[in-house]
Amino acid sequence: MNKQHIIKAYDYYTKFILNEEKLALLEKYNFRVNGSVPSQDWELFAAILTNLKSTEGYGADLPGYEVKSAKSRNSFEYQYHKNAGLEKLEEDMVVSHLFISYSPSYTEITVRLLKPEILKPTFESWREELENNYRDGSTRQRFRKSISFGTVESNGTIIMEIRAGKLITK
Repeated sequence: MNKQHIIKAYDYYTKFILNEEKLALLEKYNFRVNGSVPSQDWELFAAILTNLKSTEGYGADLPGYEVKSAKSRNSFEYQYHKNAGLEKLEEDMVVSHLFISYSPSYTEITVRLLKPEILKPTFESWREELENNYRDGSTRQRFRKSISFGTVESNGTIIMEIRAGKLITK
């Protein structure tokens, strides 16, 4: 991720994520601000940051990257669907992961990168449970697991930070 892409991602953030007009309207009409940014906006933010286009189908969000977002200090959820969950888990073992933590007001953002070798043991530990989840005619459609914020914080490399709505440059 180069500086030019970071600046473009920040521009997207200021226009569409930290949309002050929208946030003011949400507050005025007593809607929750937190949760008002859909995952697709975070994926587009990451696409701009990496200068990559979305992948098609069920798999990593971007070529070589899975994108996860969560409120600051919360864990990051992974979902594996019944028909393609095992393939998705296998892919998660070989792609890098971008974790986006955000404050309830969206004024504090931290993007961390974790390489696949760091997370692979975690994903491998989920395999048996995922396979068992769909065994013997199970009607379950999804298998959910999470990676803790602490794991991301201690093992990730910060690639972008926004504080008080302003881009922090290093």
